Amino acid sequence: MTWVWIGLAAADLFVIFGFLLTERRAPTATLAWLLVLLFLPLIGVLFYFLLGATRAHRLRKRSQAVAEHLDSVLSQHAVEGRMREQGAFPDLDPSTHALVALGQSVTSLPASFGNRCVILHNAAKTYRDLLEGIDRATDHIHVEYYIIQPDRIGQQLRDRLVRRAADGLPVRVLYDAVGSNKLPHDFWAPLHEAGGKTAVFNPIRFRLRRRDRVDFRNHRKIVVFDGRVGLTGGINVGKEYLGLDPDIGKWRDSHILIEGPAVLSLQQIFAEDWLLTTGEVLEELRYYPDFPFRCGNQMVDIVDSGPDRQWSSVHQIFFQAIALSRKRVWVTSPYFVPDPVIEESLIAAALRGVDVRLLVPFKSDIPVISLASRSYYWRLLQAGVRIFEYERGFVHAKTLVVDDWVGTIGSANMDIRSFKLNFEVNAIVYGAEFTRELGQQFIDDLRFSREITSEAVAQWGYGKRLGMAFARLMSPLL
Repeated sequence: MTWVWIGLAAADLFVIFGFLLTERRAPTATLAWLLVLLFLPLIGVLFYFLLGATRAHRLRKRSQAVAEHLDSVLSQHAVEGRMREQGAFPDLDPSTHALVALGQSVTSLPASFGNRCVILHNAAKTYRDLLEGIDRATDHIHVEYYIIQPDRIGQQLRDRLVRRAADGLPVRVLYDAVGSNKLPHDFWAPLHEAGGKTAVFNPIRFRLRRRDRVDFRNHRKIVVFDGRVGLTGGINVGKEYLGLDPDIGKWRDSHILIEGPAVLSLQQIFAEDWLLTTGEVLEELRYYPDFPFRCGNQMVDIVDSGPDRQWSSVHQIFFQAIALSRKRVWVTSPYFVPDPVIEESLIAAALRGVDVRLLVPFKSDIPVISLASRSYYWRLLQAGVRIFEYERGFVHAKTLVVDDWVGTIGSANMDIRSFKLNFEVNAIVYGAEFTRELGQQFIDDLRFSREITSEAVAQWGYGKRLGMAFARLMSPLL
């Protein structure tokens, strides 16, 4: 038995000094892993090599090679130049200019003007537009989701895609191995027989040396029709998003439909993910069409982020937008586990008189994240942030409204996982019309929410506070 403990101690020390302390990660994450390794020696070592070892440098090298290859294709088609022509923006106010400049630095393609954006406030409307878009497509269909369930919603999507593939359209579907783990192995057989293609992002294979961490997940939701119409946001494919799962109940979510040059950014993100996963280059001009006229009057920046990027793009955009706020910052996030930078930016905004409000679920599908989220309440409330918990089912929308000039809908939660570990994409939309509608939806959601006060938090019992403290300590691992 003594030799067993010596062996475990040696393994812990090897991981701590050989890997953990030499990796560039947040001190809180390092501390969390230290505690796991010290108190759960064997399990901690196994978890570390599955989930803790960064391995981001390997992924970053592969992604950089993929991006460079695709950039050469895009340059042949002058995609960025054409988007810049569309991006002949009107005079921008300083705040908008600052955020657009930041987006240009941390993403692959510039913001574009001349887009039409439609906010989809629920899954029913989203699925209608999704299926109609599939039926109307004339050239190709690209689909990318974190979750595709094998229920009637997933089957309906598959069958429509099968029909269009049989019509001769190139159809490609990319889905995440973990998010879509319930799909049976033969689910896509009809699509393959019709000529469509599917691919699995970061499949789970238990090998001694994996290329990527198990928890590097593709959390994006992207659909592109003909390179001209795109969908993105927080809604996956499954009956629960329609509120049909009795264990979850009513589901509130947000998605966005975009027509215009910004769809080329969604197309590029899909093309990069597809190339990274399959090795196939989408290089034909048909995938990057011209936009001879403006589809609308909205300026849009598509921001993608992931562990393969040098900068945490969505995190940078969120922080900068909050820092530039003057009137309001309204956040909706089903999983609220901010890093210190975002936490302090919200506190600073509230302290300078900005109307900062946070909307989160009362009951989460992941209880430990609810505990972690509530551990942040006290400081935020003391600074003047107003916090609301949605009680009419589950709010899964991921939105941010800042003043009257910018709003975002996307796949990124306001949590450490979305900022650092997941592949995410958000549509940043500028203008009073968009922010007015997104802000009104936030107000409508408050009707079904309960405001949390400092007095209520102060009355929480010791057991609950202890659970929150532990969940917060583990939050860098969530």
